[in-house]
Amino acid sequence: MDRGVEILAIFTLIFSTETASAQVGAGDPRSARCTTELARATLVEGSVVDRRVPARAVEIRFEPRGLSLLRPYAPGKVPVVLVNGLWGSPREWCRMVKDLEADPFVSERFQFLTFGYSTGDPIPYSAYTLRRAIGDLRDRLDPDRSNPAWNRMVLIGHSMGGLLCKMMTQDSGSKLWDLMTGSPVENLAGPAKARELLYGSMVFKPMAEVRRVIFITTPHRGSPLVWGPIRDVGTRLVLPPTPLQQARASLLASNGPAAFTRTFREGLATSIDELAWEHPLLLAIDGLPINPNVKRHSIIAERYGTVRPGGGDGQVPYASAHHPGAVSELIVHAGHYCLDDSRVIDEVARILKEHATP
Repeated sequence: MDRGVEILAIFTLIFSTETASAQVGAGDPRSARCTTELARATLVEGSVVDRRVPARAVEIRFEPRGLSLLRPYAPGKVPVVLVNGLWGSPREWCRMVKDLEADPFVSERFQFLTFGYSTGDPIPYSAYTLRRAIGDLRDRLDPDRSNPAWNRMVLIGHSMGGLLCKMMTQDSGSKLWDLMTGSPVENLAGPAKARELLYGSMVFKPMAEVRRVIFITTPHRGSPLVWGPIRDVGTRLVLPPTPLQQARASLLASNGPAAFTRTFREGLATSIDELAWEHPLLLAIDGLPINPNVKRHSIIAERYGTVRPGGGDGQVPYASAHHPGAVSELIVHAGHYCLDDSRVIDEVARILKEHATP
């Protein structure tokens, strides 16, 4: 792709997508059903389950926060968590959820949730918040761990969201922690909360609840579009979350810079930094072992319809979207933003039906 076209593509992505909120009025082309469903999805912050129906759905503000059920909780149904990518929001899943719920087999067996988060935050931190949100929601809805449906959870991630989903199935060991410091956490001085936050972001085990993951145009090894000036502009649009900044400052002050790697001393990366082609963090995540009991599937968009050298969806090349451990891989003739594509939705439905069949 011509470099000028790449620049245009990135700036279109950055400035044409609402990253904080969007007002849906009476003239919005989205269906009323989508508005109502996603209203329920965004009424809840954190892991709170809200069964209220919004009084004026047309005035819903999409301010995604945490893990949210789209419908009242159904104990016998398997949770399916939908995670959007960079600059996205739960609203992107509207068409897919509507179509999946129209299938009686799917709707009788599965319930859908969205995870809203600040997509510019460091990838490990966003994965940490998703991991905690899933645990907190189960503590609330299945405190005695007696509901078997919770142990068959399906995660579906679009683009960067797929990376968060993958991290729910991985054992990090010390590999990510070592990118930040060579010292064990117990040897670091500083506030306990600061150490716990950084340690929780970089050291984790597979979640027992997750049994299947669907990757949709996921950049496992980054994107060549995230380079130089484009990355600089995108990074200026987001700031690392305050809790992480405070934790980093506290630990640097308590231990001195020699206790940490140069990368950590220089500052916290944003997700835009980390999505650069073959970024060390992405390569480290890509090399982490995955729970062998988790089945993975890939849906990969290809603008030319067939895999070809240098091909891809316009943002993520096939070489990055391909996941060697996937039990199935579907190539669709589409661009990166393909969640409304009927072939993508049909493949998700097929996988869910496979998941529901012993």
